[in-house]
Amino acid sequence: MSNISNIPVSKWPILKSPPVILAIFQLKFGSTNNENLTNLIANDKAIKLKFPNRNENYHYNIGFQGTPAPGISLNAKADTKIKSYIYFTPDQKKKFIVENGSITFVDENPYQGWDKFKQEVIECLNLLSEQLKGTFLNRTSIRFVNKFSFESFSDSLEYFTKTISTESEVKFPLLKSTFRLEVQIPKTDIRAIINHALEPTGLNHLDYFLDIDTLDHKQFKFDLNLISIQMEQIRTVKNDIFFDTVKQKTIDLCN
Repeated sequence: MSNISNIPVSKWPILKSPPVILAIFQLKFGSTNNENLTNLIANDKAIKLKFPNRNENYHYNIGFQGTPAPGISLNAKADTKIKSYIYFTPDQKKKFIVENGSITFVDENPYQGWDKFKQEVIECLNLLSEQLKGTFLNRTSIRFVNKFSFESFSDSLEYFTKTISTESEVKFPLLKSTFRLEVQIPKTDIRAIINHALEPTGLNHLDYFLDIDTLDHKQFKFDLNLISIQMEQIRTVKNDIFFDTVKQKTIDLCN
């Protein structure tokens, strides 16, 4: 992989039709108890202005007092805790998930560009900024899933620089394939997980998924300015990986 620090943003091709079908941002931090999780959504009314609907996920733990024995009934004690609050838009294309140890923003709408995505992330985090003040963050990450559709697909190296190979041809017709790469970015706390998957979706039609999950394990206290900087850094890694993986023929599909 090329040195990400030497890649000027201006050298990234502009894609008129970005292949992104799913964009995710996530913050990871130390675990909180049930009461603190409820406190995190103190701005519930403001959050609902962006995400009108809310669901709660519960964790159930049932314990028995004493040792079970045949013919003897035991008293069961149920411990119910809220695992997460899931806010979402009416079409469920956008979600804002507040759970024990993480905050996640998910967008499945047609991708409108990095600036728009980042703006929405910062707006969401700003709704929790008072509650997260002083919280020690363990990880900042973005995950982008890209989809490319093909009428025919015989050689992945026509479109991508990475592939799997075998000593001999596969004996039977290939229906689908997947492989995974994990890389560490030198002199940083950033690593990336890259998943490739080829999936048939119909007669003579194939979808190729390039899933790039970029994670920065640098630790710092919650600060929107620092998070903004971290987002730019991991975005640079993500773009470097993307454009290092696709060939011009694939870029042409996006224009």
